[in-house]
Amino acid sequence: MSKSRCVIMIILGILLSGLSIVMFVHDAEYIFTGNTVDLNEILKNNGELPRDKFVTFTCEFPIDNYAETRQYLNGIIPLPFKTQQYAMLGDNGMIFSAEIGNKAKISEMDQAIETFYDDGEVSVTLTGNLQINSSEMDSYLKECVGYIFGDDPESYGFFLTSYVIDTTKTRLSQSLLYTFLLAIGVLAIVISIRTLRGRTA
Repeated sequence: MSKSRCVIMIILGILLSGLSIVMFVHDAEYIFTGNTVDLNEILKNNGELPRDKFVTFTCEFPIDNYAETRQYLNGIIPLPFKTQQYAMLGDNGMIFSAEIGNKAKISEMDQAIETFYDDGEVSVTLTGNLQINSSEMDSYLKECVGYIFGDDPESYGFFLTSYVIDTTKTRLSQSLLYTFLLAIGVLAIVISIRTLRGRTA
């Protein structure tokens, strides 16, 4: 490995290690204590939505399953699993989504939708990271909502948003991801420094 390549690898290692530490600190409260933001309370009080924060939401008004997607680890690493996208209605009339990969929770959500449309009371608790949906998922969501409420959901007092609760991000998955990125960064630094020392020895 050339000297310039070693220097580049050291810089990349430092950046990767720094990024993993920043991300770990950002999600530390959730990873170490499991504390989340109560999204129901925020919607009820028309508060500011905590984007990129971990939230807990109790869904009482599920709308429908509108898409199936490939599951990714932190949006980067493709996994051999698929997730389901669901449209939900909040207490303030906001329509948003949930991305669910856990089979038991998918089954619970599907049953809740069936019960809801049979005029039954439902309650499904979801925990995940509040993010912005992709444009592709937004188009599917709009199509789903349009099929149920027509092209003007606002006439019913509802408004469509791009927010999605990504429940595939768990305490374990996030801690493993950040630890893996940190290990790769540190390894790149160590190998590059050893290589440089070997060249100058």
